[in-house]
Amino acid sequence: MIVFEHVGKAFDALRVIDDLSFTIEDGQILGVVGPSGVGKTTILKLITGIVRPDDGTVSVAPGKVGYVFQEPRLLPWRTARGNVAVALRALGMSKAEAEAAATQWLQRVGLAGFEDYHPAELSGGMAQRVAIARAFAVEPSILLLDEPFSNMDAALKASLIDVLQDMIKERAITVVYVTHDLTEALQLADRIVEITPDHGLRELDLSDRRALAVDWLSTSLGKI
Repeated sequence: MIVFEHVGKAFDALRVIDDLSFTIEDGQILGVVGPSGVGKTTILKLITGIVRPDDGTVSVAPGKVGYVFQEPRLLPWRTARGNVAVALRALGMSKAEAEAAATQWLQRVGLAGFEDYHPAELSGGMAQRVAIARAFAVEPSILLLDEPFSNMDAALKASLIDVLQDMIKERAITVVYVTHDLTEALQLADRIVEITPDHGLRELDLSDRRALAVDWLSTSLGKI
């Protein structure tokens, strides 16, 4: 379980989160949507402990955390296998065990045959698959996704969302999925909250996901 209680956070004079309270139950897939600058990524950093709240408390159940960033953040001098294995080595696995496990995870995300490729030799979508494999390889109890599909074309985005859905279904893990694209969140999340520009929080009614998606798309197109 993850609990935010009256959390506030500022960076210098910029207040990015103000009096934020919500609970994420174990095994829940929570989508967090909202425009840029409302503190979505800061929420993830507060969950990991990378940053601390200025006000209130953040409580996170013990366990390992997997993190998939907007960019793959792979080590350029390591192969795809090496990038996954390095996370397992940090957990105490031997080199042979880590590399064997990394190979299996890369196969799970559709990268069989690309284990020895370096990041510069992979497409953007393939590199993000390595990042997904790395996040799942540590067997997390919490998975954090920070806009992992932004700037991807629709077909690539759909294929990666399918990969995530399949892997999430196999495990009872808690997922927090940050995105500015509501249609993405609707595909993955079983609960969605919107962070508004005035730092408020609104729970979305998901009883009619199709209508919600159509309304969001209409609003987005109207801004173009």
